[in-house]
Amino acid sequence: IARAMFKMRFPDIEVEKYSVKELRGMEGLRVRKLYAELGLKYGVTWKGRSYNPRNWDLADGINKAVSSANASLYALCAAVVCSMGYLPSLGFVHDAGALPFIYDVADLYKQETSLPAAFQAIRQDPHNKGELARKILKEKIEETRLMQRIPKDLIALFEIAKKS
Repeated sequence: IARAMFKMRFPDIEVEKYSVKELRGMEGLRVRKLYAELGLKYGVTWKGRSYNPRNWDLADGINKAVSSANASLYALCAAVVCSMGYLPSLGFVHDAGALPFIYDVADLYKQETSLPAAFQAIRQDPHNKGELARKILKEKIEETRLMQRIPKDLIALFEIAKKS
């Protein structure tokens, strides 16, 4: 399932040739590049992913917006995962914390939903504390038909795993 998830992220790469550890590293590079690209596209200064959940006020606007949008995406993914009978605690790519499968699923869709929503929100209102990011995320979820796609994608991922 981890390899199938990576295949969704890297459709042009033969993921079977790499270890899961190598694929995680490739994913980290892909995401850092994506943040930089979104910063350029939306004219938002990106200094890196940096926030402290215990002290929200230390984060800059874009990190607050990313955290806010991601938290909302995690909630949506949790609702879908649980409604389908999957275990949120059984991750394939992520393996720490209480919700690794939720993070696995959300990571499949951040590129087209929560991350652009956060950058777009900060472009529109640099001082926004997350409300606008969540509003734009809702629009992106509707535009991408994410509620319909996630169940289909999960079924397909587990079917691929059965065949392997």
